[in-house]
This record gives sequence, C-alpha cells and structure tokens, in this order.
Amino acid sequence: MQFVYLAGTRARLEQRLASRRGHFMPSALLDSQLAILEPPAPDEHAWVCDIGEPPDRIVAGLIALIRSR
Repeated sequence: MQFVYLAGTRARLEQRLASRRGHFMPSALLDSQLAILEPPAPDEHAWVCDIGEPPDRIVAGLIALIRSR
C-alpha cells in the first residue's frame, strides 16, 4: 500500500473548491478541514504531490513512480 498526499496552499484549495459545481463540500468548511489535517510524517513515506499541477499530470507522475519501482 502506498499513501499519496495531495499538498496545496489554502488559497489553491479554496480556488479548486470554488470552481466545483454541485459538490457536497462548501468552501466554508475548508478552515476546519485544514485545522485537523495531519500531513504524513517522514517515516510514513507518502508520495507528496503538488496540487498546483493539473490532475492528469499528477496521475501521470504517480503512474511513472509505480512503473519505476
């Protein structure tokens, strides 16, 4: 099993939430979600992906990591 941590700034997350239509999570909940978010510790060896990249590029990068193992 491999954990993937999608990392991004609050501003980027808010932007993404605002662009979603018909999604269940309103941007008003973002602060409470970030307050309890625990980024993975180094010993958890999570793959960290920057959400500033387009989703298809993130997925392609993850697939490349899997294939290189």
